Amino acid sequence: MKKKVLIATINDYVVYQPTILNLYDSLASKFDVEIISFEPTALGKEKDLHRNIRYLTVNPTLKNFINKVDFVMSKVVTIGKRLFSSLNYRYLYYNRLLPATLAKALRNSTADIVIAVDIPALAIAQKIFGKAHFLSLEIDKDDIFFKKIDRSKIQSVFIQNQIRFDFLFGGATMPRFFVQNAPNYNPLDLNKTSSFRHNLVWAGTILERFGIFNCLEFIHHYPEYVLVLKGGADRATMNKLTARYINLLETQRVIINQEYLDTQDFIKFLSAFRIGFCFYSWELINSNFNYATAPSGKLFMYMAAGVPVVACNIPGFDFVKKFGAGVLIDNYSPETIKAAIEEIDLNYEQYSTACLKVAEYFSFGTSVEPYINFLKRTADN
Repeated sequence: MKKKVLIATINDYVVYQPTILNLYDSLASKFDVEIISFEPTALGKEKDLHRNIRYLTVNPTLKNFINKVDFVMSKVVTIGKRLFSSLNYRYLYYNRLLPATLAKALRNSTADIVIAVDIPALAIAQKIFGKAHFLSLEIDKDDIFFKKIDRSKIQSVFIQNQIRFDFLFGGATMPRFFVQNAPNYNPLDLNKTSSFRHNLVWAGTILERFGIFNCLEFIHHYPEYVLVLKGGADRATMNKLTARYINLLETQRVIINQEYLDTQDFIKFLSAFRIGFCFYSWELINSNFNYATAPSGKLFMYMAAGVPVVACNIPGFDFVKKFGAGVLIDNYSPETIKAAIEEIDLNYEQYSTACLKVAEYFSFGTSVEPYINFLKRTADN
């Protein structure tokens, strides 16, 4: 009988977290794997029906009440910050209701191996199971659950790089495995795709803090380009986007495509485009260590599709420069973006080939093997 692996998260967008899905697939032949997540709401209602995922729900009446409390309190704190800048508010929905719901589900679960995704799930899993493996996608030492973590009960850390590990745990000595948020490498024949590549693409979550409006300003200034936005979006960003750039949408210089695709179909979709964008707002970069140091999943999707990128110049994207797979920029002015595109176009085939080298080097299937072997030994002991 296969050992049971439980992967737990408080997020409700697991279909947009390829690391979790890729890990599930890598484990599935050796273990009985289950993911515990939440009913999707934030970025759409798409579910993965091919994997063993238990979608949790919260009491709708309680949810509505707490959301109203969060809304009122956030407004009060926003006003109060004018007098007391240190004021802060921890949303009850994310810091109380979702964790309590996950905790209840875990109490009614059994597993030989527990993998907790991000800090809240780790603290909850440790409380219920004692020891747990930690899969870090987001890092936030200000999270109220961070102080509740017992380092001695962390069996291993699955994270992107040493910098992020040190940020969270300093000189801790627990086993750690560096695996990027990258797809499994499948060789792509550029000779079959380069001839019909055209237009620009924005892949991933469509959020204002991810610099989406900087891309739209570029398209506004340079009418010869067409940009396709591919991914889920929050309501606030979509409302602002459609109101501010309705002319770009009506003339189809900007096209929004929110159809959900699995990893391989997504890569195939991207392979039809010439250049991809990957930005974070500079305010977010300067204030959030997580975004400054984390290689983005969508960036690796571009690489697998052989699509060179124009991306922000941050430590987490250093490999783009190292491999020559795109151009990193220090500001998002339309002129800077235009110059970066032209630089790529001067030697497009070289940039595109470099992307595939990145994809092969960071292939999830290869990188995750030591971690899988470690879990097998853990389960056998």
